[in-house]
Amino acid sequence: KMACDWSGACYSIYWTRASDDLVVTADYVTPELRVAQLIQGKRGSFAGASERFRLPVSGSGPVASVYKSGEPVFISEPATRIDLSRRDIAKEYGITSMGFIPCGGGVLEIGTSQGPWSSLPIRSMPVQELQEAFAKLGAKYAMLWEAQDGHFSVVADFVAASEAAARRSLRGDDKTFCSESRRVRLPAEGHGPVARANATGKVSFTSKPGQDQRLVRRSMAKEFNIHNMHCFPVSEGLVLECGVPANSTLTGNALAAALQMQCDISGAGYAIYWTDAGGELVVAGTYVTPARQAALLGQGKEGSFASAGKAFRLPTAGSGPVATVYATGEPMFIEDVCACDQLRRQEIANHYGIASMNLSPFAGGVLELGTSKGPETADWNKAPAMPSMPTPMLQQCFDEEGAAYAILWLEEEDHFVPAADFVLPERRRALRNRRGDDETFASRSKSFRLQVDPLRQRWGRPFAIDDARSDASINRQELAKEFDIAKIIFAPFSGGYLECGIVPM
Repeated sequence: KMACDWSGACYSIYWTRASDDLVVTADYVTPELRVAQLIQGKRGSFAGASERFRLPVSGSGPVASVYKSGEPVFISEPATRIDLSRRDIAKEYGITSMGFIPCGGGVLEIGTSQGPWSSLPIRSMPVQELQEAFAKLGAKYAMLWEAQDGHFSVVADFVAASEAAARRSLRGDDKTFCSESRRVRLPAEGHGPVARANATGKVSFTSKPGQDQRLVRRSMAKEFNIHNMHCFPVSEGLVLECGVPANSTLTGNALAAALQMQCDISGAGYAIYWTDAGGELVVAGTYVTPARQAALLGQGKEGSFASAGKAFRLPTAGSGPVATVYATGEPMFIEDVCACDQLRRQEIANHYGIASMNLSPFAGGVLELGTSKGPETADWNKAPAMPSMPTPMLQQCFDEEGAAYAILWLEEEDHFVPAADFVLPERRRALRNRRGDDETFASRSKSFRLQVDPLRQRWGRPFAIDDARSDASINRQELAKEFDIAKIIFAPFSGGYLECGIVPM
């Protein structure tokens, strides 16, 4: 969507590799083009018609060429190009110009059916920044600001469907923070977060923008209840802004799943989720691994470091690790927790034998993970490598779909392997009572591998298997029958897939 906004294209297509071919994994058609084609009596779209094509990686067409060379390609009059296998449908839908750009390990195609372009209008997209913002930070909107004639203006924007629907329900109109920001021009030499990111070449983070006197749009940010925003410098004169509304924190089963899986992946012994409550950071959720609980019991210690943290309320304006990460939007690793004088919980950290701590921005708050001085956790000498877990989809699957479990699959060579999982406590209990053991669909899935190529054909958007018990496309069909798993939802993220499953009522 943003590629079309920025370039003036009528459609966009994202191609990724599936075995020896390049296939369509996502596409977008502007509302204006859809209306125009409806008036012309045309069904579908050029982007939709392209989905049936599989383009050999070894081919000489523009998609394959850009995939192999990593260099953008521009073509005019595509209907006359012999090297374009889709030239007939390009003619049918009146495509006058096309551009092909290397993007996130695949190829981004843009095109127009209006006046032909004289050259490629854009040559890149900030996909890594978008991935981090939406999957890791919990962003619900994005805007691309471009500097022209001494001012920044919005040239592209995107609002998550859930956020747009929520605003429409609350306000009774279609206005969003993005739509209203399009009416604003920001001084290129100003002191706000957009200008600052551009000037310094570093990410600019703003907490509570509705209270920031430097922000030209502070009243607007307050009106739309924007909790925080990150501004990423893309290139000279180009800044990507992504923001989190105040209601974007994780809750319920999604929070429990996220904390447990973060510990599983990192080797941490505990996890704490801190959120802002009226100017103070409070504990919104905790998790302690069974191994760590057993170690504490063996030491004769009551409670845990995570549970003891619930007694603390940390000022958002403070200088401690949690407040600093919250205020700056930058992660922090503390190798020796007991030597960190800025930590108000230093004494209880020493009591519970906490060794190292890693803090990072997470779903509108701060995620704290920690290890202990014992064999029950990992031994960190640097920040653990963590995937950008798609927390909004996790929340949606548990809250709206009624998911009973979640599995995080990470890419490893030519397949995906299960790296972490979570099962609802009530589901575990029901299975134990019925089966007489502790096995679950998630635990048994650990012996399986998901092949990369079939999943990559659908890369870029969530998809569902409506009934895993009868769908032969899933290699765990018999397992789904055994555990009565019906619908399974797959949501891609950088380096893997989130799987959530539903048990029929």
